Amino acid sequence: MTSLFFLRHATAEVIRPGQLDIDRCLIEKGRLQARKVANFMLKYNLTPQLVLSSPYPRASQTAAIVSKVARLPPAEERDWLALETPTSQALTALQQASLAWPQQVLLVGHEPDFSALISALLGAEQPLLKVRKASLTCLDLQQDNACLQWSIPVRLMD
Repeated sequence: MTSLFFLRHATAEVIRPGQLDIDRCLIEKGRLQARKVANFMLKYNLTPQLVLSSPYPRASQTAAIVSKVARLPPAEERDWLALETPTSQALTALQQASLAWPQQVLLVGHEPDFSALISALLGAEQPLLKVRKASLTCLDLQQDNACLQWSIPVRLMD
């Protein structure tokens, strides 16, 4: 069984005129949120052996902070975690990659992509939940079966 932790990136800057969405970075609030997530993971002994991130700066910055503070392996970027990747493409990539994954994997990405991907893994055609910024959601995977364990927004992490 593999536990997948879905972490939506923390709070990023508001898009400025002429700026591309892909270039948005974390703001101080987002950096604090990422540290809070990391401390939560340490407190509850959540220790993914693999960290995968969207290549977008706001996601890779979130992953880097969480990895460093929670003493996890450095994040590896995956294009299938980039914003607006079709759910079917992300699902296929995830299912192919998961055959060789360790017991716990942290995925850092975007919304609405994570809601759609989590819902697809749970067998639903419509989104079952909305993943909030810097929230952590855990699914357990067993072969072709997924089970939602919990989803915690950063504001409830102590």
